[in-house]
Amino acid sequence: MVVGGSLLFVGACSPRSEPAVSPPQAQQSPASQPITGPEFKQRQIAFLNRIRDADPQQRVIDRAMLNEQNELGIILDGNVGMDRIPDLMRMMLTEMAREFPGQDLTVLAYTPSNPPRKIGTAHLDGRTREMNYVPEN
Repeated sequence: MVVGGSLLFVGACSPRSEPAVSPPQAQQSPASQPITGPEFKQRQIAFLNRIRDADPQQRVIDRAMLNEQNELGIILDGNVGMDRIPDLMRMMLTEMAREFPGQDLTVLAYTPSNPPRKIGTAHLDGRTREMNYVPEN
């Protein structure tokens, strides 16, 4: 894992070079802004480590990253079927909600292409706990 600037990465250590994908900033209300600071960064790192530990051969997720708005971007392995993505996104949101309770959360899925192409966005409303997934066209 590389921690660089404000973006945290977990991913393959393969020789291929894929550009880092920073998910776009979402419009959020001040109440849903993530807490910042060293403790928060440690929580983000621990969360990314759990993702890596759950898929050590990167059979599902090639790379995972969190930006300053605590949005999770995941570059999926090319063998992941499009029909599996909504369930995977819900699972990621559920895990994020455990680590970052009460926050609005976003997970963005990307293809392993160069450059990565966004294939879907999942969102959890921290107040209502409602989840939705929107595939890209």
